[in-house]
Amino acid sequence: MILPILLILYLGSVQLQDGISCNRKVTIATRGVADLIAQNATGSTTQREIDNSLAAATQVMAPYPAARAMIRLTHVTIDNNYQARVDWSRALNGIPDVKGTVATIPTQMRVRGVSFLIARVTYAYQPPTNFGFIGPIKLGDSLIMLPRNSSAVTCVDC
Repeated sequence: MILPILLILYLGSVQLQDGISCNRKVTIATRGVADLIAQNATGSTTQREIDNSLAAATQVMAPYPAARAMIRLTHVTIDNNYQARVDWSRALNGIPDVKGTVATIPTQMRVRGVSFLIARVTYAYQPPTNFGFIGPIKLGDSLIMLPRNSSAVTCVDC
């Protein structure tokens, strides 16, 4: 009588641990992609360099399938009306933000002329054993980061 209960508890704890591990990988990938571009020493980048950074961030997701991850990196600048406008955006397995559109930045961070990198990662997590009734669970994280070595990171061919 106790065996089925213990078995369910064991399988449930394995799935919970796996989901927590995947969520942590999503957070690390978000930080990684923002950090790779934020460290740009010249203040200028290309589509290829950004796409390589997006692809490198998927390596963090191992052993989870990288094809389920959508990674987006967007560069915004605060205009004279304190609106964050998209300068450029690139995405892997998703759609980039449209240049010139308004991005969401906390009000306290809106300072005229300041540029930010916004990294977003979403992941369709599928539990290892779903017993037929648990579908993909959407995990996600986002991070707003300042460029480290320049006031902005321009993309010459975006």
